Amino acid sequence: MVDHFEGRFFDGETAADKQATAYFEPDGIRINVDDNPIFWRYKKVVTLDATPDECRLGYKPSPDAVLVLPGEARNALASASPARHGRSAGTRRFAFAVGAMVAGAAIVGAALFIGVPAASGPLTRSTPKSLEVRIGANMATQINAVFRPCGDEQSLALVSSVLQDMAESGDVGFDIDFTFVRTAAPNAFALPGGHVMATTGLLEAVSNDQEAFFAVMAHELGHVRGRDGMRAFYRNAGLGVALEIITGGSGLAQQAVLLGGQLTQLRHTREQEALADEAAFTIMTSAGLDPASLARAFEAITTSVGSEQLDKEIADKKRKLPTWLKSHPDTKERIETAKAQQGETLALPLTDTDWDAVTMACETAAEEE
Repeated sequence: MVDHFEGRFFDGETAADKQATAYFEPDGIRINVDDNPIFWRYKKVVTLDATPDECRLGYKPSPDAVLVLPGEARNALASASPARHGRSAGTRRFAFAVGAMVAGAAIVGAALFIGVPAASGPLTRSTPKSLEVRIGANMATQINAVFRPCGDEQSLALVSSVLQDMAESGDVGFDIDFTFVRTAAPNAFALPGGHVMATTGLLEAVSNDQEAFFAVMAHELGHVRGRDGMRAFYRNAGLGVALEIITGGSGLAQQAVLLGGQLTQLRHTREQEALADEAAFTIMTSAGLDPASLARAFEAITTSVGSEQLDKEIADKKRKLPTWLKSHPDTKERIETAKAQQGETLALPLTDTDWDAVTMACETAAEEE
């Protein structure tokens, strides 16, 4: 009898997940999604993450696709393909940790292309949170070399206080370090270790809707809770760059970067974006805010971009950005999903006076540009 499990499938093209049935056949996994079978050969299947409750599988020819199955599916995979998937998750984590510390440049270079993407989950879980905070602080310094921080101390304290309360109620797991940065591109991003940034362009886009602003922040807190910044860092930047940041520059790290070639941009997978949206809905509800305000934020961001002047600024800035930074994707599906989460707004986090002060926080700095 062929082992089969019910699970979820992310096709890598949309943020939505679909119900799927996975059959572990002799040569590979047959995935039935919407009555359309997909076949993954074992030799190209990778274990992205595995816990007692959940097993996440990827497929090398479709790097954005993810199959989420119950934890016991890991044993079925090991039985069906013992040569490639028979080792325990603990053994793999130990191997990766040892490899990261003692491997030569050639091994680290190979890890950039093979080991690190599959190991981003275990590596992130084995990274001490204190070290993640330091790595995020280093990244923030690099970003601030391109996008200068702005905002008066009082306004930043107002926003930081709200975000810290949301982080605690949402069990985010990190203290939040918040900064505004000067650019007309409407965006926000969460770096490893609880470092969250929002652009002046985002503040302008939602200046009349503080709930929409905090909905975007809740989405970023979802990334912080999932440690997505650290996972993406390991997945795309590789161990060589990690060593550069941790050690402040070493021959091994530099050689690994050379072997790895130009680093790909940091991006969250579509599954991570969907999970961060879900986390935002929970965090917003816990804070007494309407989760559907995330849809208003997406719509405001979408409407605010498009002018030739803004497009030119975004293009100019991107040329100067570190290679691992990339804007978040936005889709109509995410807007519709957010609208379906309609809830009740019990009370806005800031008074009108305080919110007005926040929206004006970078105005003087913007005039100086």
